[in-house]
Amino acid sequence: MKQVIIKTKDFTLRPITLSKPDILGYLACHQDKDAKKNFSNAPKNYAEAKKEVKKNIIHPYLLVIEVNNRFAGFVHLELNNLVRYKHSAILRYGLNKEFRGRGLATKATKVLSDYGFKKLKLVRITGWCRTFNKASAKVLKNAGFKLEGILKKTSSRMENILMI
Repeated sequence: MKQVIIKTKDFTLRPITLSKPDILGYLACHQDKDAKKNFSNAPKNYAEAKKEVKKNIIHPYLLVIEVNNRFAGFVHLELNNLVRYKHSAILRYGLNKEFRGRGLATKATKVLSDYGFKKLKLVRITGWCRTFNKASAKVLKNAGFKLEGILKKTSSRMENILMI
């Protein structure tokens, strides 16, 4: 499996590892008050974060957003392996609190989406967020995603914005 590393002038996207700094960084993306309410399932401690990363590390597109050798966040292009949707993916992302508000999530989302369309020959990438999460909706919009609908009855019982 190819190790995807993408370097830009602002950040590097590299595969996440099971190292302590990566697990702690991943956990931090989910743990502050503002982030917790936006994830339907967030790890609560180091052990849960490690278990989640270990489960998803098989995906070659679970990438760390690294700024000046620091874990700024993650971006995940989860390929859909179902035959019916084999050319599609779901995009997920999260930033540590100190890196928010700089356009970093938008840039990383755009870079990884472009990679997915050009290199992986994807035809559809889906991103979604809670309707009250205006910052995440803005990330997707600024990365070129279009509003396709609002899911009113989801398993999490919260409305979600669906963007393509």
